[in-house]
Amino acid sequence: MTGYTALPLRLILPGLYQWTVAWPRYPLESYLIETRDGCIAIDPQDAHPNVFGNSHSNVRHVILTNHYHERAAAIWKHRYGATVWAPKDDLNDLETVIADEAYSQSSILPGGIKAVHLGGITEGEHALLWPENRGVLFVGDALGTTSYWTHGESELGAHPKFRPAGRLAKLLEPDFTSLAVGHGEPMLDQAKIALAKYLELMAHDT
Repeated sequence: MTGYTALPLRLILPGLYQWTVAWPRYPLESYLIETRDGCIAIDPQDAHPNVFGNSHSNVRHVILTNHYHERAAAIWKHRYGATVWAPKDDLNDLETVIADEAYSQSSILPGGIKAVHLGGITEGEHALLWPENRGVLFVGDALGTTSYWTHGESELGAHPKFRPAGRLAKLLEPDFTSLAVGHGEPMLDQAKIALAKYLELMAHDT
């Protein structure tokens, strides 16, 4: 069990839940998706099983966007028998869990999820596209904390200052309207438009 308190599970879109663990530097966001392949947890932190109601009994998969977000994957694997998926190029950097499946951009992921390779923060870093709800793009670290850049700060959070805007432009290739990040509140409408505008400004500043 994590030493930090998890806030209650919140339904943010049909079939998509979010919970937050407060951390001194920035919030840690986790997501649970209901699919025909069972529930899928994205970069999950731990929380008391009562937080998830009946959903936890149907958790079939955990998908990590990068090795820094292995978080409580080992607990989910042990507690629910979930299959853990991790980026192929990050497998050797996992510290607390052994992945059951390695994935890359060409992999077929459960729930109809598609992977978009980014690299940069870690070699295997991927964004994950869930096609439901007009497209939801999960980005673990590549966009840092949303409030930093959506409020006009000069950098995309703490992580992306090490990468050029051109690499982040890969995030605009999939079709999506919602953006679910690893740190900060998700953007649930016109997220791609907002991200495109910011990346354009970022490119002009470099």
